[in-house]
Amino acid sequence: MKTTSKTVSLPVLMAAIVLSGPALAAEADGHKLELKLRGIHFDREFEDGTRDRSQTALGIQLDYESPYFADLIGIGVSGYAVQRIDSSGFVATDILKADNDGGLHDEFGKVAQAFVKLKYRDLVQLKLGRQLHKSLLLSSSTSRAVPNTFSGGSGAITPMKGLSVYGAVYDQWSRRADSSFEEFATDRSDEGAIDYVGLVGAAYKSGPVAVGFEYLNSKDFLTKLGLVGSYTFTLAEKNALKLSGGIHTSRDAGKLFVTASEGAELDDEDQYPAGARSDNDGRGVYLDLEWNVGNVMLGGAVAKFDGAWIEDNFTGDHGTNPFPTGGVLADMTNNDETVWMVRAGYDWKDYIKGLKTTVKFKQGSGAKNSHVERLGEADEDELELDVRYKIPVVKGLNFRYRYLQYTSDKTGRVDGVKPDNTDHRVYLDYSYRFF
Repeated sequence: MKTTSKTVSLPVLMAAIVLSGPALAAEADGHKLELKLRGIHFDREFEDGTRDRSQTALGIQLDYESPYFADLIGIGVSGYAVQRIDSSGFVATDILKADNDGGLHDEFGKVAQAFVKLKYRDLVQLKLGRQLHKSLLLSSSTSRAVPNTFSGGSGAITPMKGLSVYGAVYDQWSRRADSSFEEFATDRSDEGAIDYVGLVGAAYKSGPVAVGFEYLNSKDFLTKLGLVGSYTFTLAEKNALKLSGGIHTSRDAGKLFVTASEGAELDDEDQYPAGARSDNDGRGVYLDLEWNVGNVMLGGAVAKFDGAWIEDNFTGDHGTNPFPTGGVLADMTNNDETVWMVRAGYDWKDYIKGLKTTVKFKQGSGAKNSHVERLGEADEDELELDVRYKIPVVKGLNFRYRYLQYTSDKTGRVDGVKPDNTDHRVYLDYSYRFF
């Protein structure tokens, strides 16, 4: 297999942070310096066998964050690097970036985070620059060697205990398998860039009640709304029953939403000519119930969709799927689809300390073509086994194995339903906090 490489200056950055960190720590308490290592292996098998592949790599993160000087201002910087260990089979971007010439990058490095943080008492917090993000509809994905990050500004106001009002505006991002920061775009990048992705939201928690709301605007492309809530019933003998529900919408929002601009989910090429203005009005609702009793977790959920709910906020985004029924290998949020999910988990601490296992099964039925329903229909399902083990002999060392099997039965065209796929994903994580 052909490979390419990039010069990496990250070790110099890491050395500078390591050497400067203790000096800063001597001046004030509250400095944080943490090293994170991740060994990651993906083995992927597809229905026709032509795209079967495996990739193995080492991810490195070095994160530094200062305290708030004068209780007002601070800084943070993170260096990320990924080194290829092995790869085989079909060339595609999974852990490592695939080039147009048919090769994979051997390595890359970047200054993934570089921000200034500001605060006013415990009321207002702001962060400006390159940063991680996690909210209801937009998150930095942690499923690869290193997370993706965003460039812009975010902030939150806490007017009272339990209530947070937040917002963010980003104009660039850096992918999980790439060193550069780039503008947001659609699957038809020749139509122009997305100027920004912005969001506002609120979250409230008091005792057993939690409520969240978020509005996201991917400029001239897509808007989303999400409203979620939960109530936790405390039962006898430390048992708990949690009931959750939510409603989410995704709608076209302007000139960039044209035919094939969201090619992975919509079937608009059947209805509109190439490059024509397209439309989509998707909505999904769900209910989820989870019971925790001793070392056992049992849960189930159901979701129903009217129109296709679009997961990606821009091209290359494997965005947050807020539905408990959402699949890993496919979104399972298609037009007219009903999805059921059952799950069970067990904490083996009485036998093997640090070991936890979870099994989930999701089944979707009645999915239809997103624009002309008679042109396609499908069913799909996904099985997931998740094994996590905190290795007790080494503090900060964690192992995870994730088995995913997705199958589908499709007639006609439903782009959101994928071919059969089986994944084996292995993670070995180590973190060390210097101070």
